[in-house]
Amino acid sequence: MATDSALIYGTLDTQASTAWIEAQAGITMAMLELNWASFEPRPGIVSASYLATMKSCLQAYQAAGQRVTLGLGLQNPPSWVFSRPGSSYVDQNGDVSTEADFVFSQAVRSAAASYLSLVAAHLPMSNFWAIRLTSGGDGEMLYPPGGTYWAFNTAALTGTGLAAGMTANPYPNWRPGRPGLSPAQIDRWVNWYVGGLANVTNWQMQTLSRLGFTGYYQTVTPGSGTRPGELAEDEQQNLADIETTGVGAVWDRYYSMLGDKTNVMAYISSVADRSGDDDCGQDTDTCVPLTSGTMDSWSATRWITRIASQYGLAVGGENPGYGLPDSLNSHYTSTSATGMMASALRQARSCGFTVFYWAHDVHLWDGTIPFSRYADMIGRTHHRTGQLRPPAG
Repeated sequence: MATDSALIYGTLDTQASTAWIEAQAGITMAMLELNWASFEPRPGIVSASYLATMKSCLQAYQAAGQRVTLGLGLQNPPSWVFSRPGSSYVDQNGDVSTEADFVFSQAVRSAAASYLSLVAAHLPMSNFWAIRLTSGGDGEMLYPPGGTYWAFNTAALTGTGLAAGMTANPYPNWRPGRPGLSPAQIDRWVNWYVGGLANVTNWQMQTLSRLGFTGYYQTVTPGSGTRPGELAEDEQQNLADIETTGVGAVWDRYYSMLGDKTNVMAYISSVADRSGDDDCGQDTDTCVPLTSGTMDSWSATRWITRIASQYGLAVGGENPGYGLPDSLNSHYTSTSATGMMASALRQARSCGFTVFYWAHDVHLWDGTIPFSRYADMIGRTHHRTGQLRPPAG
Protein backbone atom coordinates (compact mmCIF):
# COMPACT_ATOMS: atom_id res chain seq x y z
CA MET A 1 0.00 0.00 0.00
CA ALA A 2 1.36 3.40 -0.91
CA THR A 3 2.96 5.43 1.88
CA ASP A 4 1.05 8.59 2.87
CA SER A 5 3.63 11.37 2.93
CA ALA A 6 1.04 13.72 4.46
CA LEU A 7 0.76 11.72 7.70
CA ILE A 8 -0.14 13.96 10.64
CA TYR A 9 1.42 13.15 14.02
CA GLY A 10 -0.24 13.69 17.38
CA THR A 11 -0.48 12.46 20.95
CA LEU A 12 -3.35 11.32 23.16
CA ASP A 13 -4.31 13.34 26.24
CA THR A 14 -1.90 16.05 25.14
CA GLN A 15 -0.35 18.07 27.96
CA ALA A 16 -0.76 21.80 27.54
CA SER A 17 2.61 22.45 29.14
CA THR A 18 4.55 20.75 26.35
CA ALA A 19 2.30 21.57 23.37
CA TRP A 20 4.63 24.20 21.93
CA ILE A 21 7.70 21.96 22.15
CA GLU A 22 5.83 19.13 20.47
CA ALA A 23 4.49 21.36 17.72
CA GLN A 24 8.00 22.53 16.91
CA ALA A 25 9.05 18.88 16.52
CA GLY A 26 6.30 18.22 13.96
CA ILE A 27 3.58 16.94 16.28
CA THR A 28 0.79 19.07 14.89
CA MET A 29 -2.21 17.28 16.39
CA ALA A 30 -3.33 17.58 20.02
CA MET A 31 -6.11 15.68 21.76
CA LEU A 32 -8.44 17.15 24.40
CA GLU A 33 -10.32 14.57 26.45
CA LEU A 34 -13.40 15.73 28.36
CA ASN A 35 -14.97 14.04 31.37
CA TRP A 36 -18.76 14.23 31.40
CA ALA A 37 -19.05 13.89 35.19
CA SER A 38 -16.60 16.74 35.72
CA PHE A 39 -18.17 18.93 33.04
CA GLU A 40 -21.81 18.52 34.12
CA PRO A 41 -21.87 17.36 37.77
CA ARG A 42 -25.58 18.17 38.06
CA PRO A 43 -28.17 18.11 35.25
CA GLY A 44 -27.74 21.23 33.15
CA ILE A 45 -25.07 22.73 35.44
CA VAL A 46 -21.58 23.24 34.01
CA SER A 47 -18.61 23.28 36.37
CA ALA A 48 -17.04 26.70 35.84
CA SER A 49 -13.65 25.62 37.17
CA TYR A 50 -13.49 22.49 35.02
CA LEU A 51 -14.58 24.42 31.92
CA ALA A 52 -11.88 27.03 32.56
CA THR A 53 -9.25 24.28 32.71
CA MET A 54 -10.44 22.73 29.45
CA LYS A 55 -10.51 26.12 27.73
CA SER A 56 -6.98 26.82 28.93
CA CYS A 57 -5.75 23.54 27.45
CA LEU A 58 -7.50 24.21 24.16
CA GLN A 59 -5.98 27.68 23.95
CA ALA A 60 -2.51 26.30 24.65
CA TYR A 61 -2.80 23.80 21.79
CA GLN A 62 -4.07 26.43 19.40
CA ALA A 63 -1.40 28.93 20.44
CA ALA A 64 1.21 26.27 19.62
CA GLY A 65 -0.30 25.95 16.14
CA GLN A 66 -1.77 22.50 16.70
CA ARG A 67 -5.07 21.19 15.41
CA VAL A 68 -7.24 19.58 18.10
CA THR A 69 -9.10 16.27 18.35
CA LEU A 70 -11.91 16.07 20.92
CA GLY A 71 -12.69 13.13 23.18
CA LEU A 72 -16.27 13.45 24.43
CA GLY A 73 -15.77 11.67 27.77
CA LEU A 74 -19.14 9.92 27.60
CA GLN A 75 -17.59 6.86 29.24
CA ASN A 76 -17.44 8.88 32.47
CA PRO A 77 -21.09 9.82 33.09
CA PRO A 78 -22.16 11.71 36.22
CA SER A 79 -23.84 9.55 38.86
CA TRP A 80 -27.23 11.16 38.24
CA VAL A 81 -27.41 9.50 34.82
CA PHE A 82 -27.93 6.15 36.53
CA SER A 83 -31.17 7.38 38.07
CA ARG A 84 -32.64 7.38 34.57
CA PRO A 85 -34.81 4.36 33.65
CA GLY A 86 -32.99 1.46 32.01
CA SER A 87 -29.66 3.26 32.28
CA SER A 88 -27.48 0.12 32.55
CA TYR A 89 -26.80 -2.86 30.33
CA VAL A 90 -28.00 -6.31 31.41
CA ASP A 91 -26.46 -9.51 30.06
CA GLN A 92 -28.00 -12.93 29.37
CA ASN A 93 -27.34 -14.01 32.95
CA GLY A 94 -29.15 -11.04 34.45
CA ASP A 95 -25.95 -9.32 35.55
CA VAL A 96 -26.03 -5.51 35.46
CA SER A 97 -23.09 -3.57 34.04
CA THR A 98 -21.58 -0.51 35.69
CA GLU A 99 -21.49 1.16 32.27
CA ALA A 100 -24.25 3.47 31.06
CA ASP A 101 -26.29 1.93 28.23
CA PHE A 102 -26.09 4.23 25.22
CA VAL A 103 -27.14 1.53 22.75
CA PHE A 104 -30.61 0.68 24.05
CA SER A 105 -31.61 3.42 26.53
CA GLN A 106 -33.28 6.50 25.11
CA ALA A 107 -33.09 8.12 28.55
CA VAL A 108 -29.29 7.84 28.56
CA ARG A 109 -29.04 9.21 25.03
CA SER A 110 -31.31 12.15 25.92
CA ALA A 111 -29.10 13.02 28.89
CA ALA A 112 -26.01 12.74 26.70
CA ALA A 113 -27.55 14.90 23.98
CA SER A 114 -28.11 17.67 26.54
CA TYR A 115 -24.51 17.35 27.66
CA LEU A 116 -23.22 17.57 24.08
CA SER A 117 -25.29 20.72 23.58
CA LEU A 118 -23.61 22.23 26.64
CA VAL A 119 -20.20 21.27 25.28
CA ALA A 120 -20.94 22.91 21.93
CA ALA A 121 -22.23 26.05 23.63
CA HIS A 122 -19.02 26.51 25.62
CA LEU A 123 -16.47 24.87 23.32
CA PRO A 124 -17.75 25.53 19.78
CA MET A 125 -17.38 22.63 17.40
CA SER A 126 -15.37 24.76 14.97
CA ASN A 127 -12.40 24.34 17.35
CA PHE A 128 -12.04 20.66 16.53
CA TRP A 129 -10.52 18.86 13.57
CA ALA A 130 -11.85 15.45 14.66
CA ILE A 131 -14.07 13.92 17.33
CA ARG A 132 -13.48 10.45 18.74
CA LEU A 133 -16.61 8.29 18.78
CA THR A 134 -17.03 5.39 21.19
CA SER A 135 -20.00 3.29 22.27
CA GLY A 136 -20.59 5.85 25.02
CA GLY A 137 -20.39 3.55 28.00
CA ASP A 138 -16.96 2.25 27.01
CA GLY A 139 -13.85 4.20 26.02
CA GLU A 140 -13.85 2.39 22.66
CA MET A 141 -16.58 1.19 20.28
CA LEU A 142 -17.47 -1.78 22.48
CA TYR A 143 -20.12 -3.27 24.72
CA PRO A 144 -19.01 -4.00 28.32
CA PRO A 145 -16.35 -6.70 28.79
CA GLY A 146 -16.77 -10.00 30.58
CA GLY A 147 -17.43 -12.59 27.87
CA THR A 148 -21.23 -12.20 27.91
CA TYR A 149 -23.76 -10.37 25.72
CA TRP A 150 -25.35 -7.14 26.90
CA ALA A 151 -28.71 -7.05 25.17
CA PHE A 152 -31.20 -8.15 27.80
CA ASN A 153 -32.50 -5.15 29.72
CA THR A 154 -36.16 -4.14 29.44
CA ALA A 155 -35.61 -1.75 26.57
CA ALA A 156 -33.67 -4.29 24.51
CA LEU A 157 -36.14 -7.12 25.14
CA THR A 158 -39.47 -5.29 24.88
CA GLY A 159 -38.80 -1.99 23.13
CA THR A 160 -40.06 0.04 26.10
CA GLY A 161 -37.72 3.00 26.51
CA LEU A 162 -35.71 1.87 23.49
CA ALA A 163 -33.38 4.37 21.81
CA ALA A 164 -34.66 5.87 18.57
CA GLY A 165 -33.74 3.86 15.50
CA MET A 166 -33.15 0.66 17.44
CA THR A 167 -35.36 -2.41 17.25
CA ALA A 168 -36.01 -4.84 20.08
CA ASN A 169 -34.14 -8.13 20.42
CA PRO A 170 -35.40 -10.32 17.53
CA TYR A 171 -35.24 -13.48 19.66
CA PRO A 172 -35.99 -12.32 23.23
CA ASN A 173 -36.39 -15.86 24.61
CA TRP A 174 -33.01 -17.10 23.33
CA ARG A 175 -29.75 -16.71 25.20
CA PRO A 176 -26.26 -16.96 23.66
CA GLY A 177 -24.59 -20.25 24.48
CA ARG A 178 -27.86 -22.17 24.43
CA PRO A 179 -29.57 -24.11 21.61
CA GLY A 180 -32.82 -23.01 20.05
CA LEU A 181 -31.81 -21.01 16.97
CA SER A 182 -30.35 -22.05 13.65
CA PRO A 183 -26.97 -20.62 12.59
CA ALA A 184 -28.83 -18.35 10.15
CA GLN A 185 -31.00 -17.02 12.96
CA ILE A 186 -27.97 -16.51 15.18
CA ASP A 187 -26.34 -14.61 12.33
CA ARG A 188 -29.38 -12.35 12.19
CA TRP A 189 -29.09 -11.81 15.95
CA VAL A 190 -25.39 -10.93 15.63
CA ASN A 191 -26.23 -8.37 12.95
CA TRP A 192 -28.79 -6.82 15.29
CA TYR A 193 -26.33 -6.78 18.20
CA VAL A 194 -23.42 -5.30 16.25
CA GLY A 195 -25.91 -3.00 14.57
CA GLY A 196 -26.52 -1.44 17.98
CA LEU A 197 -22.98 -0.04 17.91
CA ALA A 198 -23.52 1.27 14.40
CA ASN A 199 -26.77 2.88 15.55
CA VAL A 200 -25.17 4.68 18.50
CA THR A 201 -22.39 5.83 16.16
CA ASN A 202 -24.91 7.24 13.69
CA TRP A 203 -26.78 8.95 16.55
CA GLN A 204 -23.61 10.68 17.76
CA MET A 205 -22.70 11.85 14.26
CA GLN A 206 -26.18 13.24 13.64
CA THR A 207 -26.22 14.98 17.03
CA LEU A 208 -22.77 16.52 16.61
CA SER A 209 -23.44 17.58 13.02
CA ARG A 210 -26.55 19.45 14.18
CA LEU A 211 -24.33 21.19 16.74
CA GLY A 212 -22.08 22.46 13.96
CA PHE A 213 -19.28 19.90 13.70
CA THR A 214 -17.91 19.42 10.16
CA GLY A 215 -14.63 17.53 10.70
CA TYR A 216 -13.67 13.89 10.91
CA TYR A 217 -15.55 11.34 13.02
CA GLN A 218 -13.06 8.81 14.38
CA THR A 219 -14.68 5.48 15.24
CA VAL A 220 -12.44 3.97 17.92
CA THR A 221 -12.21 0.27 17.02
CA PRO A 222 -9.59 -1.90 18.78
CA GLY A 223 -8.02 -5.20 17.85
CA SER A 224 -8.84 -7.74 15.19
CA GLY A 225 -12.21 -8.62 16.69
CA THR A 226 -14.10 -11.60 15.30
CA ARG A 227 -13.26 -12.20 11.66
CA PRO A 228 -15.73 -13.81 9.21
CA GLY A 229 -14.50 -17.41 9.36
CA GLU A 230 -14.30 -17.40 13.13
CA LEU A 231 -17.80 -15.94 13.43
CA ALA A 232 -19.28 -18.63 11.17
CA GLU A 233 -17.72 -21.34 13.33
CA ASP A 234 -18.98 -19.76 16.53
CA GLU A 235 -22.50 -19.39 15.19
CA GLN A 236 -22.49 -23.15 14.72
CA GLN A 237 -21.72 -23.38 18.47
CA ASN A 238 -24.52 -20.99 19.54
CA LEU A 239 -21.96 -18.26 20.37
CA ALA A 240 -20.88 -20.33 23.34
CA ASP A 241 -17.47 -18.79 23.87
CA ILE A 242 -16.53 -15.75 21.82
CA GLU A 243 -15.54 -12.73 23.89
CA THR A 244 -14.80 -10.46 20.95
CA THR A 245 -18.33 -10.87 19.59
CA GLY A 246 -19.69 -10.28 23.09
CA VAL A 247 -18.19 -6.79 23.03
CA GLY A 248 -19.49 -6.27 19.48
CA ALA A 249 -16.09 -6.29 17.79
CA VAL A 250 -17.15 -7.65 14.41
CA TRP A 251 -15.56 -4.84 12.48
CA ASP A 252 -16.38 -5.82 8.90
CA ARG A 253 -20.09 -5.80 9.79
CA TYR A 254 -19.92 -2.71 11.99
CA TYR A 255 -18.38 -0.56 9.26
CA SER A 256 -20.74 -1.89 6.62
CA MET A 257 -23.74 -0.84 8.74
CA LEU A 258 -22.77 2.80 9.27
CA GLY A 259 -25.49 4.76 7.53
CA ASP A 260 -23.55 7.89 6.62
CA LYS A 261 -19.88 7.31 5.92
CA THR A 262 -19.13 10.93 5.05
CA ASN A 263 -16.00 12.13 6.89
CA VAL A 264 -15.83 8.86 8.87
CA MET A 265 -12.33 7.75 9.78
CA ALA A 266 -11.81 4.09 10.65
CA TYR A 267 -9.73 4.55 13.76
CA ILE A 268 -7.53 1.65 14.90
CA SER A 269 -6.80 1.89 18.62
CA SER A 270 -4.37 -1.05 18.65
CA VAL A 271 -1.64 -0.16 16.15
CA ALA A 272 1.48 -2.30 16.73
CA ASP A 273 -0.26 -4.61 19.21
CA ARG A 274 1.88 -7.48 17.87
CA SER A 275 -1.03 -9.13 16.10
CA GLY A 276 0.10 -10.48 12.74
CA ASP A 277 3.68 -9.72 13.79
CA ASP A 278 2.85 -6.04 13.26
CA ASP A 279 2.78 -6.58 9.51
CA CYS A 280 2.27 -3.69 7.12
CA GLY A 281 -0.27 -2.95 4.44
CA GLN A 282 0.43 -4.00 0.84
CA ASP A 283 -0.71 -2.55 -2.47
CA THR A 284 -2.51 -5.80 -3.28
CA ASP A 285 -4.59 -5.88 -0.07
CA THR A 286 -7.63 -4.35 -1.73
CA CYS A 287 -7.79 -7.33 -4.10
CA VAL A 288 -8.40 -9.75 -1.22
CA PRO A 289 -12.14 -10.25 -0.46
CA LEU A 290 -13.22 -9.46 3.10
CA THR A 291 -14.40 -13.05 3.47
CA SER A 292 -11.00 -14.52 2.61
CA GLY A 293 -9.25 -16.58 5.26
CA THR A 294 -5.98 -15.15 3.95
CA MET A 295 -6.53 -12.16 6.19
CA ASP A 296 -6.79 -14.23 9.38
CA SER A 297 -3.02 -13.94 9.79
CA TRP A 298 -2.96 -10.17 9.21
CA SER A 299 -2.47 -7.66 11.99
CA ALA A 300 -5.45 -5.75 13.36
CA THR A 301 -4.11 -2.62 11.68
CA ARG A 302 -3.90 -4.22 8.26
CA TRP A 303 -7.32 -5.88 8.67
CA ILE A 304 -9.24 -2.75 9.65
CA THR A 305 -7.43 -0.78 6.94
CA ARG A 306 -8.70 -3.33 4.41
CA ILE A 307 -12.26 -2.89 5.72
CA ALA A 308 -11.89 0.89 5.49
CA SER A 309 -10.81 0.66 1.87
CA GLN A 310 -13.95 -1.35 1.10
CA TYR A 311 -16.09 1.62 2.14
CA GLY A 312 -13.89 4.52 1.07
CA LEU A 313 -13.02 5.59 4.62
CA ALA A 314 -9.97 7.49 5.83
CA VAL A 315 -7.80 5.64 8.35
CA GLY A 316 -6.08 6.75 11.53
CA GLY A 317 -5.09 5.29 14.86
CA GLU A 318 -3.05 4.97 18.02
CA ASN A 319 -0.84 2.40 19.71
CA PRO A 320 -1.87 0.52 22.88
CA GLY A 321 -1.12 2.61 25.96
CA TYR A 322 1.48 1.69 28.55
CA GLY A 323 0.01 -0.98 30.82
CA LEU A 324 -2.86 -1.60 28.38
CA PRO A 325 -2.12 -4.50 28.63
CA ASP A 326 0.95 -5.09 30.78
CA SER A 327 2.08 -7.86 28.41
CA LEU A 328 3.00 -5.21 25.84
CA ASN A 329 4.99 -2.97 28.19
CA SER A 330 8.41 -4.12 27.00
CA HIS A 331 7.27 -3.61 23.41
CA TYR A 332 6.07 -0.13 24.37
CA THR A 333 9.32 0.95 25.98
CA SER A 334 11.61 -0.52 23.33
CA THR A 335 13.41 2.14 21.30
CA SER A 336 14.64 -0.44 18.79
CA ALA A 337 13.61 -0.76 15.16
CA THR A 338 11.16 -3.50 16.20
CA GLY A 339 9.73 -1.67 19.22
CA MET A 340 6.16 -0.43 19.39
CA MET A 341 6.87 3.11 18.26
CA ALA A 342 8.88 2.11 15.20
CA SER A 343 6.41 -0.64 14.31
CA ALA A 344 3.39 1.63 14.76
CA LEU A 345 4.82 4.31 12.49
CA ARG A 346 5.70 1.71 9.84
CA GLN A 347 2.12 0.43 9.93
CA ALA A 348 0.66 3.93 9.86
CA ARG A 349 2.71 4.89 6.83
CA SER A 350 2.22 1.66 4.89
CA CYS A 351 -1.53 1.67 5.54
CA GLY A 352 -1.99 5.25 4.41
CA PHE A 353 -3.06 6.76 7.73
CA THR A 354 -4.23 10.34 7.75
CA VAL A 355 -3.20 10.77 11.39
CA PHE A 356 -1.38 8.81 14.08
CA TYR A 357 -1.47 9.54 17.85
CA TRP A 358 1.08 8.28 20.37
CA ALA A 359 -0.64 6.91 23.49
CA HIS A 360 -0.09 8.66 25.78
CA ASP A 361 1.53 12.08 25.83
CA VAL A 362 2.53 11.88 29.50
CA HIS A 363 4.70 8.83 28.85
CA LEU A 364 6.87 10.81 26.46
CA TRP A 365 7.87 13.01 29.38
CA ASP A 366 7.84 10.84 32.51
CA GLY A 367 10.75 8.58 31.56
CA THR A 368 8.69 5.71 30.12
CA ILE A 369 9.94 6.37 26.57
CA PRO A 370 11.81 9.53 25.57
CA PHE A 371 10.08 12.28 23.68
CA SER A 372 13.25 12.63 21.63
CA ARG A 373 12.60 9.19 20.15
CA TYR A 374 9.21 10.25 18.79
CA ALA A 375 10.60 13.58 17.57
CA ASP A 376 13.52 11.82 15.89
CA MET A 377 11.32 9.29 14.12
CA ILE A 378 9.10 12.06 12.81
CA GLY A 379 12.15 14.04 11.71
CA ARG A 380 13.39 11.14 9.60
CA THR A 381 10.32 11.36 7.35
CA HIS A 382 9.30 13.98 4.86
CA HIS A 383 6.70 15.68 7.05
CA ARG A 384 4.10 18.21 6.05
CA THR A 385 0.74 18.95 7.60
CA GLY A 386 -1.14 17.97 4.48
CA GLN A 387 -4.91 18.24 4.25
CA LEU A 388 -6.19 19.37 7.64
CA ARG A 389 -9.88 19.22 6.88
CA PRO A 390 -11.83 16.35 5.35
CA PRO A 391 -12.82 16.77 1.73
CA ALA A 392 -16.14 18.45 1.01
CA GLY A 393 -18.98 16.06 0.30
